[in-house]
Amino acid sequence: MTVRQPQWDLACFSYLAHAQVSHVTRYPEANQGAEVTRTFSSLAGDGPIIAQDCAARGLRTALVANQIGNDPTGRHTRQYLDTVGVHYRAGPSSAPRRTPHLTVITDDAGTRTWFADLTHAYASLHQADTSPIEQTRLAYIDGYMVIADAAAGALLAAAGAGVPVLLNLGGDRLHPKLHQAARQAHVFAVQTSLPEFQAPDADDTARSLLTELGAHAAVVTVGALGAVAVTRTTTHQIPARKVDVVHTHGAGAAFSAALAAAHLDGHDLPTALHRAGEAGTTHCTTVPGTDASTPERTAS
Repeated sequence: MTVRQPQWDLACFSYLAHAQVSHVTRYPEANQGAEVTRTFSSLAGDGPIIAQDCAARGLRTALVANQIGNDPTGRHTRQYLDTVGVHYRAGPSSAPRRTPHLTVITDDAGTRTWFADLTHAYASLHQADTSPIEQTRLAYIDGYMVIADAAAGALLAAAGAGVPVLLNLGGDRLHPKLHQAARQAHVFAVQTSLPEFQAPDADDTARSLLTELGAHAAVVTVGALGAVAVTRTTTHQIPARKVDVVHTHGAGAAFSAALAAAHLDGHDLPTALHRAGEAGTTHCTTVPGTDASTPERTAS
């Protein structure tokens, strides 16, 4: 009997948008301004960033996401995904006139604020082609509250195909529909984040998610303080190196990408976690445009 090999190593589910990231020395007061010292373009949300990162590592990678526009930004984004080797074919929903986009502002204090135009992205995710999730070795699924309904469908697709899942909540609460769907799936790991001032809660948060979802591992990142991961038998502390931070956009995605890649390479959980922590730290020290960010351009 011939066993059919999965078509993909990793299939990522999330919304897809263009992000323009600008940096200022510090945020201005109300009704005041600040000079932009650096700007670069990127993908959003986490799933597309992880897809491009893992494709760069040589993994066969697919992206399950919403439609993007036929405007210059959308055409550039499609071309970029093709260039880096990410398979992306949107579902049957009509393309929006304008590609969904984020404007992200960061400062020297590590603050990151974003302004999102993603309505069409959320709506059309329900019609995304989820077949790559059923034909992959590992599914990465963003479980943000705003896309929880569609993410629950992606989880059920993985569950039906017996595909393990790396589920990212992105700091959001666990939506009831996502909870129900995740209990039917094999969750290799669930990941979320807490702000640094809530670091003392990281262990309890991880244990709560582990119990709620029946996951193999639960991981909580806490910015510059590193991460905590728990399984049913062990607790892992993943420290972060002290570095000069250039930017933090996509740091959580860099962590997730390295975690997924290490797992697919057959490494044990402690090794995968430490590789993920190092990848997240290194990402924050890299000059944008020389790492996984998209080539710099102006959003249209």
